[in-house]
Amino acid sequence: MHYPGAIDACRLPGPNAAAQLAPGTVEIPPDSIKTADAKVVPEDQPGEGTDVTHCKRLFARDLGGGKPDLEDYRLVTIAVVRFTDADADQAATKASQLMTDALGDHSGVRLATGVGDEAGFAEQWAAVRTGNVVLGLVIADGGTEAALIPPATLDNVQAVVTDMANTLQRDFQG
Repeated sequence: MHYPGAIDACRLPGPNAAAQLAPGTVEIPPDSIKTADAKVVPEDQPGEGTDVTHCKRLFARDLGGGKPDLEDYRLVTIAVVRFTDADADQAATKASQLMTDALGDHSGVRLATGVGDEAGFAEQWAAVRTGNVVLGLVIADGGTEAALIPPATLDNVQAVVTDMANTLQRDFQG
């Protein structure tokens, strides 16, 4: 599997992502709260031989009637690292090494089969490699009342990232 063109990270989440990752919340513009940048996978910044796209989605606890509580939010950050080497095998090898590095950075990771070429999930982090692409997701809670949003489970995270990997393969494969 090879992905020759740029990938829009914001187009990857499916329609059920919000309900899976942030139940009882409303989506708000990502710049409505100043948040720290989350490191999703190692080398998630553009460099020579890589094309990187990011997407931030911000969810705040619903106070009722769609009114967000800006003191209780969940930030979901997606990063897609695409290795642009013209040799598809070489690009896939580099992506596999990045995936190994990403898995090594996180403890308590459940490895999964049937999702891309390699996949690992934790309750607030996930990464999938498919061909020359590594797709990563990180969830961060913030605000003074952050504990009031029900936490995402490992199964929630796996469901969302599996859906994202399927969209990647369906819409962006060369």
